Amino acid sequence: MTTLSPSPSPSPSASAPRSPSPRHGLGWAVHRLHRVPLAAWAVLVVAGAGWLLWLRGRGQDGGLTDGCATVPLLCATESGYASSELRAARLLAWLPCGIAAVAGAALVGRELERGTATVAWTQSVPPARWLAAKLAVPAAALLAGVAALTLIFRWVWSSGPDEGVNRWNSEYFHAAGTVGPAYVLLGLALGALAALLTRRVLPSAGLALAGIGLAYHLGDRVRSSLWPASEVRGPLDTTSGQADQLEFGMILESGERVSGLDCADQAVPGDLGACLADHGATDFYAKVHPASHYWPIQLVETGLVLALAAATAATAFWALRRSLP
Repeated sequence: MTTLSPSPSPSPSASAPRSPSPRHGLGWAVHRLHRVPLAAWAVLVVAGAGWLLWLRGRGQDGGLTDGCATVPLLCATESGYASSELRAARLLAWLPCGIAAVAGAALVGRELERGTATVAWTQSVPPARWLAAKLAVPAAALLAGVAALTLIFRWVWSSGPDEGVNRWNSEYFHAAGTVGPAYVLLGLALGALAALLTRRVLPSAGLALAGIGLAYHLGDRVRSSLWPASEVRGPLDTTSGQADQLEFGMILESGERVSGLDCADQAVPGDLGACLADHGATDFYAKVHPASHYWPIQLVETGLVLALAAATAATAFWALRRSLP
């Protein structure tokens, strides 16, 4: 009689469940799905870094520091450098915020609009985890690129010729510190929230751009009040670009401070003593943020914007839960 031999038992390696790999996780899937816009962002960052490095080489030209009095052509060259530097500051201050707002709206809104998000939720992907992956991947890419460009811009700015540009203006303040990356995160969160509320790509992108523009404007308006200003006496040198002047005026003999008084209509131009006597004043005064206030204000505004971004992201997760059946 023929005996049947028992079938060999499967090896432990064959029966053990396959351990999940990070390459097969939700974050990797989001990366694969949106690899084209991520690659476009990487190309944009590399191009921006190349432009900034070219700008630094132009600023290191020895002729730019010789002044304009002796060689007028060099003055035109120096002015062109200042215009290029300001253009770079504007692009770095505005463009990443706009890209982040549109990206948040498109990544979330497109799947809600097409209904593919519901399919993902039915395939063992919790909605909260789905949204977290949709925000984490672009946030990491945007932060890495903006941080690199910010560091390069600060290097270019610090090593370039001093044109007397007020480094407290909005573009330089956003492009040369920690505030810029914080606004990028806020733009991304605003885009996701708008997409969850409208479930359409174009309306959510418009709302997100309007929201980040409003936040940008409000930040410029309240920035000077984020740190106590200092008072200085005497004529103020406004050509160095190191101080942010908030108020300027004269101190009357009674001790009262009157802002807005100047020497534009004095009888003897350049005679500050006669100017003070004409107004019954004893000295000039100004309320300013000196250079030492730059980083405290940067960090305070960064913290406020990050808190607003976190609150916006939390609202987006709340809106997602509310939309579920």
